[in-house]
Amino acid sequence: MSVESKAKLLDEIRREPLGVRETAKRFRKRPETTISLIREMEDEGLLETSSQRTRKKGRPKKVLKPTILGMDYLKTFHRLRSKTLRADRNDLEKARRDAEYVNRLIARGIDPYQAFVELNEIVRTG
Repeated sequence: MSVESKAKLLDEIRREPLGVRETAKRFRKRPETTISLIREMEDEGLLETSSQRTRKKGRPKKVLKPTILGMDYLKTFHRLRSKTLRADRNDLEKARRDAEYVNRLIARGIDPYQAFVELNEIVRTG
């Protein structure tokens, strides 16, 4: 899932611990989509689920809460979101040329990182 989806979900459950069904309603996505996002984020350690007993019959309610890592993720997301990107056409063209160069190195069986290290060594000693 996208970085924005993860941040939006963390924002929702940060305010108050929510159940999976409530989260899907607030998230305005299909329950299957929300559940797969929750599982992915739980595997990444961004949120945790705990069972909450209710007086109703049936399965216990799962409550979602962000972990410390999830809160740090959210804080970093908002900090980076506020920074503007400053790139012009020349920067994008240079990035495209660099990517083409890396693809040519890979096609020839050369590790791009190793080529970069060797080039730096030549420049430092040169």
